[in-house]
Amino acid sequence: MKPAMITIEVLISLLILFMVVATSVTTIKHLNLVQTQQVRYEDVYRALINIKDYIDADICQEKRVMSGTFNDFDYKAQCTQELEKRKYVKAFEQGEPEGNVGDVMAILSKVTITLKKDNFKKEYSYQKFTTKRVF
Repeated sequence: MKPAMITIEVLISLLILFMVVATSVTTIKHLNLVQTQQVRYEDVYRALINIKDYIDADICQEKRVMSGTFNDFDYKAQCTQELEKRKYVKAFEQGEPEGNVGDVMAILSKVTITLKKDNFKKEYSYQKFTTKRVF
């Protein structure tokens, strides 16, 4: 009976060893996948921030649509105006104009940036607030 017990113990230890090796291999594969995605998203994030900084001065002011290439990413930025209001003026005397009739115009716009690289395509958007003087 003693030799049979050793065989069962060896089988159980081999099963445990196999499970440890399989779990380790699966964990390493998952870690490599996460690491690859992290590098890709870092590239996308870096490109998006740089493109935003590059187009921020002209978009919604002089141009409504901008496009180009940055770090192998093709981008297209589009500005759409959401809301436009004049500064609110309070009438201090009767007969003076009151309401949104001031000389400063506040404009809220939505900027949409589309990034493309190989088979990757993603769209990002943010709000942009600008003011201009109206005479």
